[in-house]
Amino acid sequence: MAGSSPSVCGPLDVGDKRGFVSTGPVPRAEVARACAAALRSPAFDGPAGPCDPEATVVYGHRTVVKVQHRLHERFETALRMESMRERAGVRVPALLDAGTVETASGPRWWLVLERIDGSHGEHPTPAQQRQVGEQLRRWHDAGERGGLRLDDPGALGVMLGSARTLVPHVYPGISRLLDEACAGRPVTAIHGDVAVGHNTLFDGDELQALFDPGAVEVGPPMLDLAWCLAVDLPRGTQPRWLLEGYGTGAVDQDALDALLPLMVLRRMIDVRAEGPSGDARWLADWLAGNAPALLPLTEPAVRS
Repeated sequence: MAGSSPSVCGPLDVGDKRGFVSTGPVPRAEVARACAAALRSPAFDGPAGPCDPEATVVYGHRTVVKVQHRLHERFETALRMESMRERAGVRVPALLDAGTVETASGPRWWLVLERIDGSHGEHPTPAQQRQVGEQLRRWHDAGERGGLRLDDPGALGVMLGSARTLVPHVYPGISRLLDEACAGRPVTAIHGDVAVGHNTLFDGDELQALFDPGAVEVGPPMLDLAWCLAVDLPRGTQPRWLLEGYGTGAVDQDALDALLPLMVLRRMIDVRAEGPSGDARWLADWLAGNAPALLPLTEPAVRS
């Protein structure tokens, strides 16, 4: 908890040897069932249906519905996000109603959230980056609040889920490097998946909300900063803007230096899978100049 001595990250579950957490999709029929239950909530002010099981959000006038779409997404994560809003002052949509429905393969959750309009920061400005840094500092200062730890069984596979499925031939090597970079470092609550250009909404330079925290909820806080930079650096940000918002005195520079190349590698795997992009080329050039030893991990698998 906040104010107590922080715990540290233990050895990570390299190779998913202690556990396996599936990151696959929830069956469409189960998504539709959870969505139908959410649309019946008196807190939702939108249409009663039908529900498109492919839609990640259903919009009402002042509210939205969100339902579980991936197997690793936890109901408790949404409840802890509300706690972050109430206790830590983090800008996230207010939780108005929530529940679960029973399905053949287990309970599936649904949420009714405050609707917050805005757009992603595709070309991060100093003000946008500083505000994300300030919000991440609030998140980390909340201390451990429960949830999946990075050193729990199977958790590393969730953090690197895209690498596990897209580049299985280099996934073990990336896993070992992340284990070396994280083990023994203090841990806090983390968002796990945010940047100016990802899982944020802005009105101009004004941050409106963070949303969709990652499934891994406790880990080294510099993971959040490293991932934020990996997403935003190709789009023109400068690291000092994020770090100024976070508070430069609170930055563990050694940890950030160790984690940033690995998050750049992880991001490059993601964007390369989406097709040719300027981001992928920029990230490859950054690795060539800053962490050339990682370049072999970017090569495609050799086909026999």
